[in-house]
Amino acid sequence: MRARSRVLAVLSGLLLTVSLASVPALGAGARPAPVGQDPITAGQRYSGDFPDPAVLRVGLNYYAFSTTSYGLNVPALTSTDLKSWRAVHGTSANPTGDALPRTPVWSDGVEQKDGRYRATTWAPTVTRIGPGRYVLAYATRTKAPNARMCISIARSTSPAGPFVDSSTKPTVCPDRGAIDPQIFIAPTGRPFLLWKKDHYPAQMFTIGLNADGVTVTPGAKHFYLGGIARDWEGKIIENPAMIRYKKRFYLFYSANSYASSKYAVGYMICKKWYRDCKRPKKGPFMKSGKYLSGPGGATPFVDAAGNLRLAYHAWRTGAVGYAKDAETCRSTWLGCGQRRLYIATLGVKKNGTLKVVRWTT
Repeated sequence: MRARSRVLAVLSGLLLTVSLASVPALGAGARPAPVGQDPITAGQRYSGDFPDPAVLRVGLNYYAFSTTSYGLNVPALTSTDLKSWRAVHGTSANPTGDALPRTPVWSDGVEQKDGRYRATTWAPTVTRIGPGRYVLAYATRTKAPNARMCISIARSTSPAGPFVDSSTKPTVCPDRGAIDPQIFIAPTGRPFLLWKKDHYPAQMFTIGLNADGVTVTPGAKHFYLGGIARDWEGKIIENPAMIRYKKRFYLFYSANSYASSKYAVGYMICKKWYRDCKRPKKGPFMKSGKYLSGPGGATPFVDAAGNLRLAYHAWRTGAVGYAKDAETCRSTWLGCGQRRLYIATLGVKKNGTLKVVRWTT
């Protein structure tokens, strides 16, 4: 993404014309940015490390959010064309434009000498609950001695934030942790929270929320959505993300090791938004190819023209995994390994299965 615009331009052109189908967690105070990350500057164009991306459309504007990058708890970008992205503008109270300046009191966030508040946050997604009401679901680490990743939900009146999390305990927090949340609005209008139980064997669940989109409905049942079932998935299945499109419920997920070319995207077709999810094919839906490797962290959305899109991250083939030495990797033509944001266009076949129309916008 950053500081290597000519390389990106060449790669982007190739990606638009060539089908690619041929193709971590420390305490917040001691969690360094992966080596080779580019800086995120409020209001400036950005095309660097942006793992586990989620995109929200509000009118003709798009907002993207990612796992912690470059010291921001929740980086946020904006775009009007899904091609060029800029970091959201900062304010006097929030100069970095961090979508989540602070995590809740029960998390392991730490005040930094530079005035920032840093915490471990993973796979955020933003959902519109009502007029001027947006919720940010994300995973963050609880304090010791029972430190583990758990799900929390913050609120804002703006899709770009800043979001405020005033919770006194996690929304979902099983004994071994939970990650990768998404809030899906069911046809009934009720919000449901999807997440992945953070241990082996990996499993994905959903549960009903109250109308506020923040609290779990008392007595609500956890519904099982799916687990590991294919050889290509290895021992990891994660990042459940659902969308209703053309009267069908599609559940996307990622599987295998994120820091390898084996990472890939799969999907299921569900009879209901909370059960009976089946894989339409044995292999992955999107996998490594000639130019991109390890696509994953995918989240679906519908663009302003009504097209089904998929936001996902991927490494450049040949630069998979975060580097140990930034000086060395920056001197190579591929640059340092980063999980950059890409937007795919999907199509629906007559039988309801999906196809990749374009890998990049």
